[in-house]
Amino acid sequence: MGTVSGSELVSSNGTLGWDGFGTLRIRYDVSTAGLGKLTRSLRTRLGERTVPVEALQGIGLSMSPGAPVVSLELREHADPLLSVGGGSFAALLDPYRFFFDAADRSVAERLVADVKAMLARRQVPASASQQWLVAPPVAPDRIEGRDATVFLAGGHLAFAYKWPASRKKKADGDRLSVPLADIIDVEWMPNDRRLRPKGFFRISTARTPLERPKPRHDPAAVLTERRTDVDVLFFAARLLTRIRP
Repeated sequence: MGTVSGSELVSSNGTLGWDGFGTLRIRYDVSTAGLGKLTRSLRTRLGERTVPVEALQGIGLSMSPGAPVVSLELREHADPLLSVGGGSFAALLDPYRFFFDAADRSVAERLVADVKAMLARRQVPASASQQWLVAPPVAPDRIEGRDATVFLAGGHLAFAYKWPASRKKKADGDRLSVPLADIIDVEWMPNDRRLRPKGFFRISTARTPLERPKPRHDPAAVLTERRTDVDVLFFAARLLTRIRP
């Protein structure tokens, strides 16, 4: 299932490297056979991610039969992809869990022990981070949805509605422009049948009602296409880093 070379643990779902000084590097460069289309696309597009030890709340090693696991637990507000994707992103990719061969146990144990020692040495708190510590991937400047185009323009996020948009969504006009300073949350849901039949992107402001309309009727939401799910996720993560430094 996996082999270890030097400070790298090559597992069935990614390569975990530790430099010994405070940085973990993850490469999603292993086989994608048997994975769903969206998960394959995510792995391919993510490529490599750099995780400083300060982004971690902890690291664990589980020796369950047949599938030993090294798990990274990130601090809240450390990774914008986790924050904007929530359980959907984690369920699709398991980005911080690495399944390896039982024969690699000794190296995995050393890697985990080294990271734990560095967490203690640097006195990394388990509380939420005060800033993003894992960079979001490169994202497009705009996203094309089924019922709207969403883009950044002059410090605003604009929703330009298309003809399929519902009358409720276009009740106040064919375009909605929201200052970035007014946005307090960003949400992404993929078009993955295991999680939800229809994907969407939407934002929240202080004026967003507690009981908001469904995405197809919500002016601050866009229904997304399956082929653009990864672009929308990366766009959402980038936007989140702009509204929450």
